[in-house]
Amino acid sequence: MSDDDGQAVSIETASLAMVELTLQALSASGQLSVLQVRVLLTVDRHEPMNLSDLAAALELSKPFASRLVTRLVDDGLLLRRTHREDRRQLRLTLSARGRRALDRVRGARRTRINEVLTSMPADDRAALGIGIASFAAAAQRLNEPAAGYSVPESL
Repeated sequence: MSDDDGQAVSIETASLAMVELTLQALSASGQLSVLQVRVLLTVDRHEPMNLSDLAAALELSKPFASRLVTRLVDDGLLLRRTHREDRRQLRLTLSARGRRALDRVRGARRTRINEVLTSMPADDRAALGIGIASFAAAAQRLNEPAAGYSVPESL
């Protein structure tokens, strides 16, 4: 195994640990599915958005994205408004309730991350902070031209 392969395995392992922390945070919130959180995060990052852009960003069919949006609107987490200039276009934005729901998930996730970080030596925490910031920037540079959307800054 090359050094690059070994680094990729290490980063994949760390990534899986982050995914587990995220799933624990979602479970603690008890109200949103992973896909619903992805919708809210995407709208939060790019609002206002239309349904077609949301479906493309999440790689979902428009009918499926429409059903997801309808449920989130019915639950009071998203607002669906008509575009001023083209009444056929709908604009999606987060509601205050949707913003609070995302804040709760993010807070629970940060709490779990902080628990892990405090168990690490200070030098390792500092190195991780520098390395993860560089990794996220590189991933964003690679992903932006293809999708037109950037990596979310935080969950």
